[in-house]
This record gives sequence, structure tokens and C-alpha cells, in this order.
Amino acid sequence: MQTNYLQRKLEQERKALNSQVHGLERKLDVLKQELVMAESTLLAKDSELAALRNNLKELEDLREMKEVLILFIYRFNMFTLFVSSTK
Repeated sequence: MQTNYLQRKLEQERKALNSQVHGLERKLDVLKQELVMAESTLLAKDSELAALRNNLKELEDLREMKEVLILFIYRFNMFTLFVSSTK
């Protein structure tokens, strides 16, 4: 009789543990899917960041060219005024 009781108790514990394991496996699957989605999002954001950095560099280059062009136009105008005043 004691043996039957212990066997039933062990069987109940086994079922409870199997249920817990099954629940943990489902949670693990969900977490794996979330991790894959997070990695995918991170890769997309990394690509966006790289594009933004390239755009920023191009913008800085354009600003520098604009400053050089303004200086060139100013010097050209000064030269033109000088030439026309010496005539």
C-alpha cells in the first residue's frame, strides 16, 4: 500500500514537472522568436544609421563646398571691381 502511494505521488510529480517543462519550452520558443525579431530590427536600424551618417557626411561636404564657392565669388567680385576701377 505504501508502495502504491509513493508510485502515485511520483507519477503526480512527474506530470507536474513535465507540465512545467512544457510551459518553459513554450516560453523559450516565444523568447527565441522575439530575439530573432529584435536582431532583425537592430540590423535595420544599423542600416538606417549608416545611411544617416553618409547623408551627414555629404551635407558637411556640401556646406564646405558652399563656403569655398562663396569665398571664390567674393574674390572674383573684388577682382572685377578692381579691374573695372583701374580702367
